[in-house]
Amino acid sequence: MRKTRAFASITVLAVSAAVLAACGSSGDNNGGSVSSPSASGASGSKPAKDPVTLTFVISNTEDTTPFTKLFEAYEEKTGNKVELQALPGGDYDNLIKTRFSTGDFPDLFLMQPGTKQYVKLRADETLHEWSNEAGVWDNVIDSIKQAQVEADKIYGVPYGSTGMMGVFYNKDVFSKAGVNPPANYADLIEIAKKIKAAGVTPFYEGVKDAWPPQVFYYTGWVTQVDPAIGDEGVAKLNSNELKLSDIAELKDLFAKQKELKELGLYQDNVMSGTYDELQNEFGEGKVAMTFMLDGVVSQLEKKFGKDFVSNSVGFFPFPSATDTGTAMITPPNQLMVPEKAKHAAEAIELVKFMLEPESVDLFYANKPGIPIFKGATSELYPLQEDVKKYIDEGKSKVNIQNRLTPSFVDFSKTLQNFFLDGNIDKAIKEFSDNYQKDGKAKVLPGF
Repeated sequence: MRKTRAFASITVLAVSAAVLAACGSSGDNNGGSVSSPSASGASGSKPAKDPVTLTFVISNTEDTTPFTKLFEAYEEKTGNKVELQALPGGDYDNLIKTRFSTGDFPDLFLMQPGTKQYVKLRADETLHEWSNEAGVWDNVIDSIKQAQVEADKIYGVPYGSTGMMGVFYNKDVFSKAGVNPPANYADLIEIAKKIKAAGVTPFYEGVKDAWPPQVFYYTGWVTQVDPAIGDEGVAKLNSNELKLSDIAELKDLFAKQKELKELGLYQDNVMSGTYDELQNEFGEGKVAMTFMLDGVVSQLEKKFGKDFVSNSVGFFPFPSATDTGTAMITPPNQLMVPEKAKHAAEAIELVKFMLEPESVDLFYANKPGIPIFKGATSELYPLQEDVKKYIDEGKSKVNIQNRLTPSFVDFSKTLQNFFLDGNIDKAIKEFSDNYQKDGKAKVLPGF
């Protein structure tokens, strides 16, 4: 690995959340934290005359090391202290909502990405609004910022690393089969056929674990659906002016997944496929490719080592009919400040401190990953560097679930049934109906 300007992977803890709850990335790619000096500019600064202690609430599934380093630098610069309060990750949302309902507001807290969180917390009534806040958006990648916008308002500042979903492939298998990453989707099918002829399973799908088959659709969406419906179409989905079942390009993704099964390009007994077996088969060279989120990177590193990930694991987006496709990226969690927090003004200034270039680099020095900030540096694997190239070329898009307020409810169950019966019309109708039910349950306009 080498230092470069770049992007990151999702931890195992984020695997289900990223797909099932469309959470942000929270992983590192080196299996641990790295010490780093305090952010420059802290030394010699005058502490505040009347120091305060801020409360920062975070899930206990998050690595606190990079935040601790930041807050040490912040205290040195301002005199203010930050007290970390870790809440159980499994019940984090409910505990935050309970604190809001009782008026026990933290000064600052870390929340999942996207506008869904605004609905949960009645953001227009309870949270600080950031859209016109000076010194906040100067270096944030625009696509990440836009995923936070709802009715021209932004109630959370994205912070951390982003990840990706797409096709992870075993470079050694590709080399032995004499194939290269595909130039388009038809090319992908031909490559898969050649790999099968060479005696290796082309694709692995973890249908038994329920969540993995969804990745095919999230990655296919940014390549195939977004260009067809545009941002206007996404806005219509958010207001129920467009139904998922009416999108021909989405229906075609169901057809494509069915085709992979009918062509015998998945492993035998696909219904019993698991995420754990995928890792083993992929690392042992028995499987060539998988549609997956990048939490698999840290898992492969644990089982097969850093050299394997650096030298033998590659990545490419879901290809389109005409080119290599669009890379799907996932935003990180967001920082939020309650308007009625005891130290709201200081919390806002703390966020701005965290966004300074020196602070950003300090964060990534202790938690390497694909940064969401222009000009930031981090240590990356080659496959992450490949994703950065797509981002730099304007060929990336944020996961659709992070751009929609309603959720894809029970999508994993729909897909398990789809793998059994192959009924495309039934599957997409159920998918669409469940989405509308969620919008209605959230009492969203138009639903």
